Amino acid sequence: MEIRLGKMLQMLRAEKKCTQEDIANALHITPQAVSKWEREESLPDITLLPQLACFFGVTVDKLLGVEESKKRESISGYKEESRRLHNIGRISDAVTVWRKALEEFPEDTECLDGLMNSLHFLPNDEKTKADLNETISTAEKILSNSTDEKFRRNATQILIYDLPLAGRIEEAEKLAESAPNMFLSSEIFLEYICAMKGDNEKGREICIDSVFTILQMINNLFYGLCNFNKENYELNIKINETYIRLCDAIFDDGFYGFFNGFLLAHHYRLAKLYTDFKNDEEKAEYHLKKAAKCALDLDSLPQKITYRSSIFGDGYEYDMRCTSKNSDKSAAHDLLYRLDNNGLDDTTFDRYREKDWFKNIVRHLMV
Repeated sequence: MEIRLGKMLQMLRAEKKCTQEDIANALHITPQAVSKWEREESLPDITLLPQLACFFGVTVDKLLGVEESKKRESISGYKEESRRLHNIGRISDAVTVWRKALEEFPEDTECLDGLMNSLHFLPNDEKTKADLNETISTAEKILSNSTDEKFRRNATQILIYDLPLAGRIEEAEKLAESAPNMFLSSEIFLEYICAMKGDNEKGREICIDSVFTILQMINNLFYGLCNFNKENYELNIKINETYIRLCDAIFDDGFYGFFNGFLLAHHYRLAKLYTDFKNDEEKAEYHLKKAAKCALDLDSLPQKITYRSSIFGDGYEYDMRCTSKNSDKSAAHDLLYRLDNNGLDDTTFDRYREKDWFKNIVRHLMV
């Protein structure tokens, strides 16, 4: 992110609290010339650059944005490493990466954002109260110091999720109430703008991205509906089955990509529900086999995948490196851990352990 000369001059002038006329007098030029520099309608003569830098007490490199460009390049390296670590479930290592970045670039908003996100996504069994408090204080620092709407929105989202965990639920509720509703999202507006401009390629990309986002939101909302109706087992079954049918309709070629992770959870819940409240072994077997397939399919995905569902037309490429895992273990390993009841106080599937079909599922997950 290179800062151009005009913007740099405005920033330095604001820091020094001087006028365009002050600069003009120091360099023996007209204020109109300085104004044109700031509007980027013209550039100063190269012989004036040392004097201009001296006036502000900075290097010529800083004046031209070279230092800022090098800084952004370095931060981009930290960001790429953090993304790689998130993708393989090594979140605590990503926290270390951003701590190192902040040692090099103290108070940088992008580095603070990286640290905040990594702390937030630490697995529950690793996250301490100190981690939670640091997540919140980092988000509050971003809101206090940054005017960049992207970073402010992200910090607000993190606060809404983490403040209740720190006993500050009223503050989280106020932030949530002040957030715009879904129909005020940039995606809704940009889809309209693309339609008006006739930009079909960008419009298509925005629409498919939005379908993916909405499908993730529906997953979260359905999970909430199940929690709010814990005692209504019939409704819980219907909710989980509805999400599966929705995915089947959208991904009509049977390729679910990273949505295998969501489907795994829905099939697993259904297996438990049909076991605990319906005593239906056939349905439990069906959903556990589906859960196992989802786990294995998720683990076998390459870094870049292409969705070829009929509603996506010519296909839609997705970079799996953009996803974050909360564990460095495979999905098959996590499901096997649950089925083997290792350390879990859950005996739901004990009645099936000697069944051939259950043993086959465990055997496939162990491959």
